[in-house]
Amino acid sequence: MTRFSYAAVVALALTIVPSGTTMAEKKKEPAGPVEQTRSNTAAVPQLMVPDSQGLAVLIHNSLIALNHANLTGNYSVLRDLAAPGFQKLNSPKQLAATFADMRTRNVNLSPIVLYQPKLVRDPAIDNKGFLRMTGFYETRPLQVHFDLVFQPVAAVWRLFEISVWTAVIP
Repeated sequence: MTRFSYAAVVALALTIVPSGTTMAEKKKEPAGPVEQTRSNTAAVPQLMVPDSQGLAVLIHNSLIALNHANLTGNYSVLRDLAAPGFQKLNSPKQLAATFADMRTRNVNLSPIVLYQPKLVRDPAIDNKGFLRMTGFYETRPLQVHFDLVFQPVAAVWRLFEISVWTAVIP
C-alpha cells in the first residue's frame, strides 16, 4: 500500500464554544475592611474540542477546500482562509507546488461528503492550544487519510496544518 503525504496549511472556521466558567466574588467577614476586586479584562473563553458534528464539519470543509483548490489550480482562497502565520509563509504558488502530485493524479476528494470521518485517536488540544485530528474516510477505491491541526484565531478554529494521502483499497 502506497502512502502519499501532502503537507500544507489551510484554514477553516468554526466557532469555538466558550466554557461555562463563571467568576465568583469572594467576600470577607464584616469585621474587617471589605475589598471588592473586579477585573477590567473580559474572561478569555477556554478552548474546547468540538462535538462529533463540529469535528466532522471541520474535517469535511478542510478537505473540500483543498479539493476545490486542486480542481481549479487556484490556491489563493485556500491560503486566505489559513491562519495568519501560514499566510506569511506560503504563497498560492507554493501551495500549488505542494499539491501538484495530487492535482496531476486527478484525485477527487468530493466523495468524502457522503461519509463520516473515522478518527484513529481522540482529538485533543495540545499545550499550545492546537487541536489535532487524525483519521480517514472509508471511500473506495481510494481511501482518503488525513492529519489536521487547527489553531484558534479570534475564537475560531482555523486549519493550521494538513496532511492528506490516499491508499488503494482492493
